[in-house]
Amino acid sequence: MAVDIKDVEQVAQELQQKFDDFKAKNDKRVDAIEQEKGKLAGQVETLNGKLSELENLKSDLEKELLELKRPAGGAQNKLATEHKEAFVGFLRKGREDGLRDLERKALQVGTDEDGGYAVPEALDRNILTLLKDEVVMRQEATVITVGGSDYKKLVNLGG
Repeated sequence: MAVDIKDVEQVAQELQQKFDDFKAKNDKRVDAIEQEKGKLAGQVETLNGKLSELENLKSDLEKELLELKRPAGGAQNKLATEHKEAFVGFLRKGREDGLRDLERKALQVGTDEDGGYAVPEALDRNILTLLKDEVVMRQEATVITVGGSDYKKLVNLGG
């Protein structure tokens, strides 16, 4: 049973061929894994961006909820808050600078139905109730706010 050098060389060549095949398959598998890893990294980046946006929205909503939970916090809009601050500043310190800016804003809008140019909504309601007690026409009149172009009144409830 003598081993020939040719047999050893042939076995070595077969081993080398099998190793090269294994190496090629393994390299392809590693490349596929690396590509998948790159795709997943991109998806993770996208999800992290969306998650941070959701966190920002959540914090904004929490701030708004806190404002709504305050006494009379949610009852006023931003414009009403500006009017109130300017009016209080005028009453306490006589500052008219805040009122001037609000008057300009109100003039740009073209309406002063938001409680007057610088009168807070609560004070406006108080003035209207006092006027209703003093002015007879306000006692007799009915104010109807209509959202459309026509007005319908139900006359007969019996049929």
